[in-house]
Amino acid sequence: MSELKKGTIVHLTNGGTAKVEKELGRGGQGIVYVVDYQGEKKALKWYINKPGKKFYNNLKTNIENGAPSPVFIWPEYLTKVENNSFGYLMKLRPSDYYEFGTFLLAKHSFDSFYAITVAAMDICEGFKALHAQGLSYQDLNDGNFFINPKTGHVLICDNDNVFPHRQDSGIRGKARYMAPEVVGGQNPDAHSDKFSLSVILFLLFYGNHPFEGRRVAACPCMTESDEKKFYGSEMTFIFDPTNQTNIPVRGIHNNVIRLWPIFPELLRKTFITEFSADRLKNPTRRLTELQWLSVITAIRDSLIICPHCMGETFVDVEKNDNKCMQCKRSITISNILVIENRKLALTADSKYFIDRDDVADILVHKSPDQRTLLMKNLTKKQWLVETPSGKSRILEPMESMPVKTGMKISFVSFNKRGEIL
Repeated sequence: MSELKKGTIVHLTNGGTAKVEKELGRGGQGIVYVVDYQGEKKALKWYINKPGKKFYNNLKTNIENGAPSPVFIWPEYLTKVENNSFGYLMKLRPSDYYEFGTFLLAKHSFDSFYAITVAAMDICEGFKALHAQGLSYQDLNDGNFFINPKTGHVLICDNDNVFPHRQDSGIRGKARYMAPEVVGGQNPDAHSDKFSLSVILFLLFYGNHPFEGRRVAACPCMTESDEKKFYGSEMTFIFDPTNQTNIPVRGIHNNVIRLWPIFPELLRKTFITEFSADRLKNPTRRLTELQWLSVITAIRDSLIICPHCMGETFVDVEKNDNKCMQCKRSITISNILVIENRKLALTADSKYFIDRDDVADILVHKSPDQRTLLMKNLTKKQWLVETPSGKSRILEPMESMPVKTGMKISFVSFNKRGEIL
């Protein structure tokens, strides 16, 4: 029963049924259909070649345990085995979310750099939640992610290949996304997932694969032996400072050549370290999801609105020669908000975040006469403010106050303190 016809009724293990309406798409494992389940449209993934009993039972367990977090389009209902095959139901992808691969092919693009940081944080949060339950991916690739180009929010799909760490699902995945030890024959675990996470993040920020440079471009026909070499035993980062044999090729890897200098130095240094020979050979030294979230938070902290052209640009609070990457004009940073170990350059029309979600907590703007820089409380809680002269006051939600050097702020609902330098 490799294919289902319109009107076919499939029976679920919970006693319910679903009626096939139309095909959505197909891949190596199976075909996805739109089905009607109790008056609601769902997606049904139906396997072309029935996986084994172990796969079926693991899928059943994952459904019973539920999704690790809301970013997953998680299997919801399992079908019975019928005519030597089976499938599962899940939510349909919203129409304003597009497959990550279409972004890499430039069929879709992010509306803003901010949206890219949201996508990166969503992906990291998803990996973090998955690993907290002792699970890892067995077939991770760019097809696992659907992204809203306006908001940057991500939905992670094809989660039927999620298994407990180091258990063999029988699905090997794609070499381009596997850790070198998995390409070499080991079973996936949280450490190999961390490598795959770094690859996905690199693709997200730079639009090219981190290990596909001159050497891969010169390969006339990628054989299995070549894959094991380029993505396993001899993988070389395209910006490895100690090995220039696999650098990007102009005319082929234009995205990464253009974007590599645009994003902050912190991101470049992090990828150079994460894709170094040391990290490739020592999986336990790879960055955790929390460490990646700290890096991405810092990238978002450095993203402001240029006061000249009103475009997005990155700034470095430690430098005096910041220039807008859009209009190339110099940007003066007169005040910095320090929250713990974070430093945020305060510029007009920029929004700032106290925690890791994508809801802005602070808006900096000009006074009506354009002479004074103001800070607006976008949260739903009061701030406790100590002025440079030592006086205390309360800043109510949606209220603004002048930005002054020496001002100290208690963001009570976040249990954090800030100071303006």
